[in-house]
Amino acid sequence: MNKRIRHHTSLTLPDEKSPTGEAYRALRTNILRATQDKSIKAILITSANHYEGKTTTAINLALAMSDVPGYRTLLVDSDLRYPTIHNRLGLMQSPGLTEILEGSASLNSGIMDTEKENLKIITSGNLPSYPVELLESERLKDLIKKLKSEFDLILVDSAPLIPYSDASVLSSQTDGILLVVASGRTRREDIQRVQATLQDNQAKVLGVVLNKQKHFVPDRIYKRRF
Repeated sequence: MNKRIRHHTSLTLPDEKSPTGEAYRALRTNILRATQDKSIKAILITSANHYEGKTTTAINLALAMSDVPGYRTLLVDSDLRYPTIHNRLGLMQSPGLTEILEGSASLNSGIMDTEKENLKIITSGNLPSYPVELLESERLKDLIKKLKSEFDLILVDSAPLIPYSDASVLSSQTDGILLVVASGRTRREDIQRVQATLQDNQAKVLGVVLNKQKHFVPDRIYKRRF
């Protein structure tokens, strides 16, 4: 069992009776519906800018999906700029995605088991000198293809769209995008800029998650195409 645990962090969703827990379970229902025909297996989760809640959304959605009996979920930290999944979950950062793509670590050594039987994690690994070049590589295409054969759903947390081109690159290698928008923070012009970028890349936007509401996160999916 590949643990690579730095300190123990309980992998639990917010209380199921809370608005937060209910919101993630509603999002899970939409994802299950969208992935029913197996045409969508790899979903990119990103945002316009930093600090808009994309990683929180990715982690909690992964936890929600892992509660579905027999549904194998993989959470991948492809934010090779400022990765945080390993810190939040108390994991060692490497070996991870960087080492797998560079060939210095095997896929088996990079996939980490968790206390949840149906949830596995690939951390970012060490930060590469040229993230975009690594994400554009044939190795990543081959990796995603292989992972699709082993998991029911792959959730890919990426760097934000406006500061970096990483998510644009990844959009062509995944089956759809969940865009996380922070209530009261994400500017309308940033959303328009992101929409234009995604259209240029012919990316399929599955839905938009409204995050950072006053009472709970996320509040709702206010735009969805599931």
